[in-house]
Amino acid sequence: MRRSARWSIGVVGCLVGVLAGCGGPDLAKKSFPRSTVAAAAELGGGGAPVDGTPVGGEAAFTAENLRVVDACVLFDDQTMASVGTPANNRLRDFGHCAHYMKDKAGKELNFNLVLGESASGKSAEGAFKIGGLPANENELDDKTACFIGVITEASPKRAITLQISGPAGPLCEPGRKVMEGVIKNLQAGAPKLTLAKGTVAGIDPCAILDESTVTETVGETNARPTTLHACDWSAGGASFSVSFKVGPNPDDLADAAESKPVDLGGVKAQKRESEDRCRLDWAHAPFPADKEQAEVVSLSFSRYDDKAGDPCTKLEAAAKALIPKLPTG
Repeated sequence: MRRSARWSIGVVGCLVGVLAGCGGPDLAKKSFPRSTVAAAAELGGGGAPVDGTPVGGEAAFTAENLRVVDACVLFDDQTMASVGTPANNRLRDFGHCAHYMKDKAGKELNFNLVLGESASGKSAEGAFKIGGLPANENELDDKTACFIGVITEASPKRAITLQISGPAGPLCEPGRKVMEGVIKNLQAGAPKLTLAKGTVAGIDPCAILDESTVTETVGETNARPTTLHACDWSAGGASFSVSFKVGPNPDDLADAAESKPVDLGGVKAQKRESEDRCRLDWAHAPFPADKEQAEVVSLSFSRYDDKAGDPCTKLEAAAKALIPKLPTG
């Protein structure tokens, strides 16, 4: 039986854009680092060849499949009961689910699952295997958090990551049990998210823009995938990113975010700008699972050299080139 719960995303947490703090009361209390995520400068392997072949050749682990999988279905009752008392799943974003429960002794035990994070810097062979796939783990010295990554793709190197936290440590053992269930459920054919027509969930953000648009925005450079739904480009003293996510309609956050509307040629976006940075956000489609949420397209540009040009001029031009490429309902 699948358990689910409505999203509870705090406005302030969402504005800072930190997944670990952008949610309900449980996440507001604690924020843990993700040791399985590499620095942005390393993402994508710095121009290494990209072939998208999943480790082991299983179609379940392709980026195309993982982009639209319902991550919360992977936390099924049978899997969670193996480590304690199952509670409600919380879908926090495309490919990101949280589960806050009690262990078998009645103590707090929290899980955060992310599909398709960059695994740059981690061994493709892994220290051990979970479900036949190479895996790595790290645990904090005080045993209050464990981080497990299972490598699913070698080029670019991606992983399914699981963050386990709680006071009861050690936590890697229950984490491995849950990750085993997650991998098993994926291999069995996990259900997809219920999505609106014209969804952006299945789009590769690193491939949607023409090379000429990227070059005009930041210069000649290689795409660096950060997640399955976000991509960065850096060159010429500037950085540029495109991401697709689920969250509140940016129009509803305008006052709190101190953003202002801008017309991108038929699409109204919310713009936030400073001398060296600019960000554009707009709701592309509804998110059927929660009427208070939307599929949000987000673009950002930061310059570290004045020669990189005006941030918002650059970003608005890139957005206008992106919009016609997005699917429509």
